[in-house]
Amino acid sequence: MGTRLLMYSQDGLGLGHLRRAHNIAREVLALEPQSSILIVADSPATSFFSALHGVDYLKLPTIVKRDAQRWSAETLHLKTEELVSLRASIIKETFWEFRPDAVLVDHMPLGALGELKSMLDSAVGKRRRPFLFLGLRDVLGQPEVIRRAWHELGGYEYLSHYDAVLIYGCRELYDAESAYRLTPSAQGVRYCHYVAPEPEGERAPVPHQGDVPLILVMVGGGHDGFPLARAFVDALPILLRTTDLQALILTGPNIPAAQREALVSRSVPYPVDVRCEDATPWLQAASVVVTMAGYNSLCEVLKWRKRALVVPRPGPSAEQRIRSQLFSQRRLVRVVDPADLTAERLAEELVRLLADDDMPQPANIPPLDGARQATKLLLGRSAFAGTEVTAAS
Repeated sequence: MGTRLLMYSQDGLGLGHLRRAHNIAREVLALEPQSSILIVADSPATSFFSALHGVDYLKLPTIVKRDAQRWSAETLHLKTEELVSLRASIIKETFWEFRPDAVLVDHMPLGALGELKSMLDSAVGKRRRPFLFLGLRDVLGQPEVIRRAWHELGGYEYLSHYDAVLIYGCRELYDAESAYRLTPSAQGVRYCHYVAPEPEGERAPVPHQGDVPLILVMVGGGHDGFPLARAFVDALPILLRTTDLQALILTGPNIPAAQREALVSRSVPYPVDVRCEDATPWLQAASVVVTMAGYNSLCEVLKWRKRALVVPRPGPSAEQRIRSQLFSQRRLVRVVDPADLTAERLAEELVRLLADDDMPQPANIPPLDGARQATKLLLGRSAFAGTEVTAAS
């Protein structure tokens, strides 16, 4: 029998957390094909990912973080307190019925607004206690903001419930353990490296003319990517004065219909296509990538060693700004601040990037085997070999 793994992914508007869960699930099945993995998620985009035998999803009613202090229901006409209570009950009941050997919680020690407290209390009280892991991406946001939010919810009190905190990053790029003061509350902290996807079998070649540069524009889940995509379309007439090119805009499944239609309409005179599909095959074919600074987007850019122009999300979190600065300092990407985003600036930067064969710097690319390293820890296959380990004092 394989391992029963319960994964919690809180990502109401994007694709990032769910994509990382999917990448780790694939690695679990590669090592233990008979495993059963249940991903509890509130993203409406579970169908966007390829089916994996051994993996299923339980869709929670969606809750969305509107700003640093405010959450609300996305579709149901429920008060926030009602929705959190409903989600907490579903999660706890699922935990008891699924009987996992291990639980991997993503991003927040207590989930959205503390909804995991009841499940965690139940887990540590069981006679046969499952292993509990908290998985954190490299950068969560401004340290003081994250620390305050965790203190207010009691997150630091519950860190000791977890057998280990897994950081999907490298200490030399960003010391998340110190920034978010994980010790001494956490039992142990493991730096697992960055989580990048692996190719999923044979794919049909993308319809791209190899003698013309292909510029790929990615906006993550798409709910807030319209300004970047629109600026790129507006930059095309400037670019086409000096450069022959093809372009593809991947909108993400969460872009509002009116915005998608506006992009399609504005793109008609130019050699650009607007689609909503998996970016992986297009990334491999792209000459240059224009993207926001989401964790998975930048990991994928580095996986395929692509020249990238990055425009971080302006807020409400500082996560993308911090990450893009860290990567830019290592000459892994070029960055345009969202306050400076214009068609003219975008065109200027893309012309420079198309002529720059020295990016990303291969020697500065961090290890991208985070899914494999995290999986070994989840399955107990490694005494933390290949990971950076910090034991709590």
